[in-house]
Amino acid sequence: MKCEKCDGKGYIEVEEICPNCKGSGKAKSFNPKLTAELDKEQISLFAKGICGVCRGRGKIKKVIVCPDCKGSGKANVCKICGAKIPGNSDLCPKCRKKPHAYQLKNSCGIEDLKLNRVYVGKVSGITDIGVFVNLNKRLRGLIHRKNLGNVKLNEDDSVLVKISNIRPTGEIDLVLNPMNDYSIIEVSKDAPKVKISELDNYIGKLVEIRGKVTHIKQTAGPTVFTIVDESGVVNAAAFEGGERAYPEIKVDDVVKVIGIAKKRDFKPQIEVLEMERLLGEEAHEVLKLIEEELKRKSEPIFKGFLIESEILEKLKDEMLKVARELRRAVFESRPIIIRHHWDADGVCSGVALEVALVDLVEKIHPDPEAKYYLVKRKVSRAPFYELEDVVKDLDEALEDMERHGDKIPLVILADNGSGYEDVPAIRQFLAFGADVITIDHHFPDEEVDEYLLYHVNPYKVGGDSNYTAGVLCVEIARMVNPEVKGLEFLAGVSVIGDRSEGEVLKYVELSGASKEELYKTGLALEFEGFYLRYRSASGIIHEILGFGRKDRQKKLVEMLFNYAREAIESQLKTAMSGVKIQKLPNDVILAAFDVENYAKKFTFPPPGKLTGEIHDKLKEKYEKIVTIGYGPDFAVIRSEGVNLDIPRFVKELQKEIPDGGVEGGGHLVVGSIKFIPARRKDVLSKLAVKIGSI
Repeated sequence: MKCEKCDGKGYIEVEEICPNCKGSGKAKSFNPKLTAELDKEQISLFAKGICGVCRGRGKIKKVIVCPDCKGSGKANVCKICGAKIPGNSDLCPKCRKKPHAYQLKNSCGIEDLKLNRVYVGKVSGITDIGVFVNLNKRLRGLIHRKNLGNVKLNEDDSVLVKISNIRPTGEIDLVLNPMNDYSIIEVSKDAPKVKISELDNYIGKLVEIRGKVTHIKQTAGPTVFTIVDESGVVNAAAFEGGERAYPEIKVDDVVKVIGIAKKRDFKPQIEVLEMERLLGEEAHEVLKLIEEELKRKSEPIFKGFLIESEILEKLKDEMLKVARELRRAVFESRPIIIRHHWDADGVCSGVALEVALVDLVEKIHPDPEAKYYLVKRKVSRAPFYELEDVVKDLDEALEDMERHGDKIPLVILADNGSGYEDVPAIRQFLAFGADVITIDHHFPDEEVDEYLLYHVNPYKVGGDSNYTAGVLCVEIARMVNPEVKGLEFLAGVSVIGDRSEGEVLKYVELSGASKEELYKTGLALEFEGFYLRYRSASGIIHEILGFGRKDRQKKLVEMLFNYAREAIESQLKTAMSGVKIQKLPNDVILAAFDVENYAKKFTFPPPGKLTGEIHDKLKEKYEKIVTIGYGPDFAVIRSEGVNLDIPRFVKELQKEIPDGGVEGGGHLVVGSIKFIPARRKDVLSKLAVKIGSI
């Protein structure tokens, strides 16, 4: 309750008779002590016979400490009946005569105890010398055996005790003081209210902070609450013997915390003594300040693109929106899932966002383990967000929500997420309130947009697949955290790995590496990624991409590249004998390769990569060529010098062979198609006809 007299300010403005003119408003002279702070206009009034101190009014305004609340800003009311009372008394005269006892909150120390006052306590131990009683977590007193009489007490019994003596050693002597029909008065210690950013100045001292709970982690020891205010983030550790402390407090609650400011891992931390949920106007004021600051901090930091590009300029607004959403997620401790394709471009996309976000988390978050649960990079084997992946992501997210009170995550789909085949998985996450963002360079289906928060794709602004997902994610990562180094190299690997052409080749120059080095790095990523399967393995992947020791990176890339080349060359020896070549009516060369019978299973390179290698070998001989690597239920398509439209082919095949289970897509000239084995012949023959009619 605010003090009505001062409206909660702790001071009031009063009028007093001017000490210079004694209330007359006129003066020919003045006391220098009273007029030392007057301006020139006020001093000139004395020459006219007018008192310059009060400007001729005879009265002056003065600010004084509010006499009702003694500067606290709080209304002084009876803690039992709520009636207003003068002075600093706890109770009104009427309630003071009624039976009452004081319940000490954990912030109270021995200095807050008063002799002959009755307190509520809990029996914590029974010994030969008497019974120990906890008055709160910090204070314990003793009822000597001689003062117990015939009363028998057990551990955890609640008792009413009166303080009979406080010894110089800090020992507290208690006596039993049973009462009936008594009122309980809670007592909390007034602590200085500080901002989280100021805690470094209060280490070892009792403080009060107010903020919003963004994460709760239960450990074998304390329950750790992550609390944010408009100035920063701090961990608040509440000890309850391994049990969940303050179970009534949930994520997104606004709380008042009183505790001791301490240091942990060189960062401030609060050892909680009291925590309570704030409601109404108090909570609203805290949330308002946090939201205003969150908007300011979430603004992306754009220092220009790494290259001059009309396409990137057209994508700029959408990219800034994505960067803003990512920064906001970090500052409000919202988990981020980055799902990306497993090839070189996809890995570079995911890692670019990962390193930028993790670095930001490490800088602002008090929990050193926050980077592990706030930023999760995951690999998709399929070139789209398949149901197998979303089930894993969703199950893990719901488990984290249950265990730690985490928010539903923000999902980023990189180098996938633009096609209609992504929709079922996206819709499943949306059902739980998630937001999904796509950063991709595959040809987009319009229907996916209605399920996405943002969709960054060069095709939407007149670009094409040459602007790789890796390039887009590197530029967005720079907007999120421009202090991260080494992102140019990722863009270069992405461009060379996806065989892009045009102005994006400028990223190769910026990377500081040759095309050969970038190609080797990309192939090393794909080789390692194939055997990592579904694991993101940030440690080894970061080493390959140069975020570890440079000398070790070169050795590692060279070694993995050689392994990959040996595997590819070994497969090519047998695979080329399974390639059938024919010339179509439009002079396009169609090369068909039977993956099932002429390639090893479950080893590198996989069918898509092997088909690409065969295609590279054949295009040296043919200018216009389409290579199809087919298996029992799939076909991988690569082309050179032919204007294919694979997404269109897929839609046409679905209509022409309605029972064929046709799915797929990708880029316009590079992609894959799935179908049921029984319809393989029909699908492949119609596909050949479509290619021959271009």
